[in-house]
Amino acid sequence: MPFLLIGIGVDDMFVICNAVDQTDLNESAAVRIKKAMQHAGPSITITSLTNTLAFAFGGLNSLTSLRSFCLFAAACVMMLYLIVMTFFLAVVIWDTERVSRKKGECCGLFMCKMDSIFCCKGFFLSAKQKRYGTVQAEGAPQPA
Repeated sequence: MPFLLIGIGVDDMFVICNAVDQTDLNESAAVRIKKAMQHAGPSITITSLTNTLAFAFGGLNSLTSLRSFCLFAAACVMMLYLIVMTFFLAVVIWDTERVSRKKGECCGLFMCKMDSIFCCKGFFLSAKQKRYGTVQAEGAPQPA
């Protein structure tokens, strides 16, 4: 059961993060999250609902152990959906706001700069990330 929940949860998280990454970085964090959730929200909701219903119908089985497993799995999938759509989405919103302010990760430590060896000297960054990725120093004026 833990492996099933990890797989479903990671898939939901990937769908949300991918939808946020597909939005325009020059828009505000609120607009980016709204557009991303308009795209990702229905697919996550439908898959979680169908998984929950499939396990709930499995709970109609006459075998006690299988019925218990299916009902437990249905409850777990629904709770996972609620956690992803509340707690994880709050973390994504927080990070999207950080990106829109052009603040770096790791509280601005030297090892998290784009040209650092710890970040592979920016080798794996997309062109979009390289264009937008200049992190502003604390209190520095934002370019127009």
